[in-house]
Amino acid sequence: MTNSVHLKHATGQSSVRKIEQERKTGQKLKRGQRRNYARPKHSARQTGVALIVVLMLLAIMATIAATMSERLFSQFKRTENQLNYQQAYWYSVGVESLAKVGIEQSFKDSDNINLSQPWALEEQTYPLENATLVGRLVDKQACFNLNALASAEASTTTDKTPYLVETLQVLLEEQGVENYQAEIAAQSLWEFVDNNGAINSTVGVEDSTYESLKPAYMTANSLLADSSELRSVYQVSAQVMEKVHPFVCALPTTEFRLNVNTISVDNAALLAAMFHPALAESDAKKILEDRPFDGWDNVDDFLSEPALASVKEQQKKQVKGYLTVDSAYFELDATIEVDHSRVRVRSLLFSDDRETATVIRRRFGGIGERVFDRSAEQK
Repeated sequence: MTNSVHLKHATGQSSVRKIEQERKTGQKLKRGQRRNYARPKHSARQTGVALIVVLMLLAIMATIAATMSERLFSQFKRTENQLNYQQAYWYSVGVESLAKVGIEQSFKDSDNINLSQPWALEEQTYPLENATLVGRLVDKQACFNLNALASAEASTTTDKTPYLVETLQVLLEEQGVENYQAEIAAQSLWEFVDNNGAINSTVGVEDSTYESLKPAYMTANSLLADSSELRSVYQVSAQVMEKVHPFVCALPTTEFRLNVNTISVDNAALLAAMFHPALAESDAKKILEDRPFDGWDNVDDFLSEPALASVKEQQKKQVKGYLTVDSAYFELDATIEVDHSRVRVRSLLFSDDRETATVIRRRFGGIGERVFDRSAEQK
């Protein structure tokens, strides 16, 4: 009985607590109605984290999509540039064919090569399909062939400098290069392109001098591939190279024949150097300015010019071996632009029979932007 009393008392207390709790909340549940309890605080925090994760995923997906679009655009532009480059390449091949026609036609029309012929037109612009071409032909026998020094032979009886080496030295001096520096540069080029490591000149240098430079290198002992390689020769500074570059070239031969019909008036200093000291540069310019429209028919006609009357016959005979009124080497210098893609081509054409011209060297790239002060440091 005592237990029963205690149970009723506990039950009563529980009911009282429920009633008091309902009074505090101001709510009273109806029969069959369940009480709604507030969500725990940690459930709200989980909802915020999920939202942040979703936003992060969206940001990552947007970044990936933007990157893919950028790469796709880059690939598209790269492919477009490659197609334009290929188109420019085939245009350049077509230009070479046009140059061949002009050269071969000149061979048929005349026994000499002169500046009145079709190949000698000034720089021309040709509109093409979706492209533009600008180019010209240049006679490469209207310049001093640097590789000709490879055939120069030292005298066994005297210490006289070979004629071609001396001509280059005089040409350098006429362009303002100091006499001793010009002498060293000319003779060092002779040593640079000859086929041996022995020193044949009086002031020229060989491998031992180049090995002491920073960085060290050695002489080629072979022909130059391009006139810009002259910058590697001892005592040929950037300033010297800038002065002499318009007068020189590098042909794949050790022969030198200057075409008096195509040498420009601006390069009269080269002609004067060949007749030094009998011919002044001003007289050489006068000869070229009064040159016949179709050029001289032969070298003898050129040597008969009144301005050369003071030149001794012995010197005329010596120089005559290096003069001509014909040419076998021509260079095509053309720039093709296809839809903002630009390609420059320099093709060397050669004819050994005065009937057909053949491309023997072809170069692509921005050769015109080359500078001459990036060679090895010279002390």
